[in-house]
Amino acid sequence: MSKVIFFILLISIIFSSCHERIENMNKDLDLDDFSKLRNDVYAIDFNKIYDNIDHIAKSEGVIFSTDSHTSKYYAEKKPFIWISRLGVCNRADTLLHTMLNADAYGFDTERLKVRQIDRDIRLIRSLDVLDKSCDINMIMARLEYNLTKAYFRYSSTLRFGLVNPDHLYNTLEEYEVDSVTTKCRQLSDLRVERPNSFFYTEAVTKAFNDSVNEFISSLHPQTELYKKLIAHLAKKNISSRERIKTICNIERCRWRSKMMSGKDVSKKYVEVNIPSFSLRAIKEDEILSMRIGCGTTKTKTPLLTSFITRMDVNPQWFVPKSISKGFAHNYGYMHRMGMFVYDKVEGKLPPERVSYSKLMSGEQYIVQAGGPLNSLGRIIFRFNNNFSVFLHDTSAPWIFQRKKRDISHGCVRVEKPYELALFMFDKDNKELEERLKYSMTVNLANDKDSVKKSKIDKNKLVNSINVKPEVPLFITYYTIYFDNDNQLVEYQDVYDFDEALIKKLMPFVK
Repeated sequence: MSKVIFFILLISIIFSSCHERIENMNKDLDLDDFSKLRNDVYAIDFNKIYDNIDHIAKSEGVIFSTDSHTSKYYAEKKPFIWISRLGVCNRADTLLHTMLNADAYGFDTERLKVRQIDRDIRLIRSLDVLDKSCDINMIMARLEYNLTKAYFRYSSTLRFGLVNPDHLYNTLEEYEVDSVTTKCRQLSDLRVERPNSFFYTEAVTKAFNDSVNEFISSLHPQTELYKKLIAHLAKKNISSRERIKTICNIERCRWRSKMMSGKDVSKKYVEVNIPSFSLRAIKEDEILSMRIGCGTTKTKTPLLTSFITRMDVNPQWFVPKSISKGFAHNYGYMHRMGMFVYDKVEGKLPPERVSYSKLMSGEQYIVQAGGPLNSLGRIIFRFNNNFSVFLHDTSAPWIFQRKKRDISHGCVRVEKPYELALFMFDKDNKELEERLKYSMTVNLANDKDSVKKSKIDKNKLVNSINVKPEVPLFITYYTIYFDNDNQLVEYQDVYDFDEALIKKLMPFVK
């Protein structure tokens, strides 16, 4: 309004000066007269804006972990991103327009305060604040703070997800150590990337460079599964239950391992998915699919990321004491299954020399010799992890005919071990392929008496093969995942991990 009055007076002065016959009513005006037109409601004061932001931040507190970065930014009196003395910057419109579509990615736009931001932009540009309870500095403070808070929330969630899976899954199951102590089982070692100060600095830099839209677009995962889940979320007839389940799996797509940071893993990798009981070995456009068996609900297969480094053929199995104590004195069974006792002092001993007390104290182990009866099967795929779990063959291939295959003590049993081994080769090697096939099918002697021999061509045997280059491995938990036709299918939440994740996501998603 002040600007309008000033403009009318200016036109009057000019018009009067051009027409001598009309008396100029404003000829005696000076600067002091114009200063009376000032309205403090429109006076922008950056110090007041910072003070108002501080008040807003303290009153709202920290809801998202990113909110503390927003408060810190303004507490350090860093430059305003979205406003200036000229009003609202165009980059604010870009961000607002981008966030209007946030529900397509599972966000609750109310958590981003989209409607409040839109109203405040309109208020400032129309200067329609005379009848409001707060002046321009309060509105601009609210707009600046809400935009930055929404920007940090939206961008960090797109890039890193809302939840740290290691924190979530490693606090799910408690077990009793003794009568006074309980601990939680470690079920995840994904070691995902999390937002840090460098990320937020980059976000601010991109905003000042008017690259908000490009920056946000770059944060989305580029996997095929993520793109299909986003398309699935956009379906008009999707139920509320199916929507939140889809958002759960979208969240999982945003968890990216620190171990894989900067590495191109898209050309060749192995992905094990527990709910679908399946493995996909992917090499560019080729996919080797197979069924798997995984840990029971009591002995869950952990979620992890690693690299397959070695394949051992006809491996020995050091039977865990939790299993071996059940047959420690069943000598006939141990002989039939090719088992012997390994004593740390005396070395290899027959089954009859087992000592239960030494077995429980770790002085002795029951070991199953390599061969067709071995529970690990004919080959094991080794990778570094904190759980002593591996991918391996099985002596009980009938398990793959079952629909529900959570049957192991944590390791992953694979349906097509020979084909998976060939996948690990960097290039074709016919001689090594033949030796591997021979080693995995030859009828090795039972270790019953360590004397029995069979006709084995030792020159054809292969015991261990290094995987070079190492192949990335992901043990994942997607309850909406690919089927054999590469279509999305919903799978049972076998470990109830969806339930735990939904509780964390519900306050923040739509």
